[in-house]
Amino acid sequence: MDEKSPVLVLVSMQKMCARLIRAGVDMALKQGCPLKIVHVSTANGQDGQTQIDAQVLNYLYALANEAGAEMCVLSAEVIVTTMIDYAREHGVKQIVMGKGENAEGIAKTLTEFLPGVRVLIMEEENQE
Repeated sequence: MDEKSPVLVLVSMQKMCARLIRAGVDMALKQGCPLKIVHVSTANGQDGQTQIDAQVLNYLYALANEAGAEMCVLSAEVIVTTMIDYAREHGVKQIVMGKGENAEGIAKTLTEFLPGVRVLIMEEENQE
């Protein structure tokens, strides 16, 4: 069976990541491929990431469920390495992520270690 490469959406523990999920859903539907949603944080919480908030996590899982997407939360020593490993393991060819303070660097690293993978950084909705 020839399964298409999934679209991977990288989310943080923020409700505004719903826009990233919507963008991933649109891409996956247009291409007829699966959608995977992932949040990666360090085990010790010292990565500058927002601590896991149960309410936000439930919200993101509900959005993933409505979209028919698989969502998982991963813990890692090095966040970007875990992202790369996950993308390789699942044959990802497209990644959607938000424009956080380290987005450009993360996208560059993903592109370097995942040749042929398209990384799309979504601008914030309410830019001024």
